[in-house]
Amino acid sequence: MTEMPDELKEMDRKLKSMRFAPRASFGPELLGRLRRGDQPAPTPSGVRRHFLSAAVVLLTAGTALALARFGPLTGPGVVTVDRCCYDLDGGGKADDGVLVLAERNARVHRLRIYEDLDGSGTFTPADQVRLDRGGHPALHGLVGADIVAIDRCCLDFDGGGPDDDGLLVIGVPPDRVVMAAIYEASMEVRDRGSDGWLLR
Repeated sequence: MTEMPDELKEMDRKLKSMRFAPRASFGPELLGRLRRGDQPAPTPSGVRRHFLSAAVVLLTAGTALALARFGPLTGPGVVTVDRCCYDLDGGGKADDGVLVLAERNARVHRLRIYEDLDGSGTFTPADQVRLDRGGHPALHGLVGADIVAIDRCCLDFDGGGPDDDGLLVIGVPPDRVVMAAIYEASMEVRDRGSDGWLLR
């Protein structure tokens, strides 16, 4: 999970080596211009175009690196949970895993179902992603008559600590996943029955 794809390593190294800092005389020069009431000079269109191109390149590279690391969220309450290996696509083999980016014991920001092609027991760049969704459950693809619902309970899928979460996956065998969601499966919720389950 922490290993970066090879094609992004060189870009990551170059971006980390970049440093931006104003020259030492910039502060006094700016204050002097403000005191005199100087207006900014219009930017020539060629310079503006190059500046915008550079900004787009930096933003694109930053986005690619964030996605390669499974999302831009960081902080003490955000965790990545990787659980493997189950049959989550209805194919009959326990070769699928779930990768969750969530706030501890709370909101799911991203959920990925993958097939563990390299047999590592964790998500790696060699694995095939069957479903990659954002913060809300949604159907991805058409659902036909061969639909299966797979329920895995009870594990810690949201990094909260106790094994009080369930995973609901809707698939089409042998290898399609069209929906996946985490739900809280604590004793209090289970006592209320399935009507009390909130999908995250």
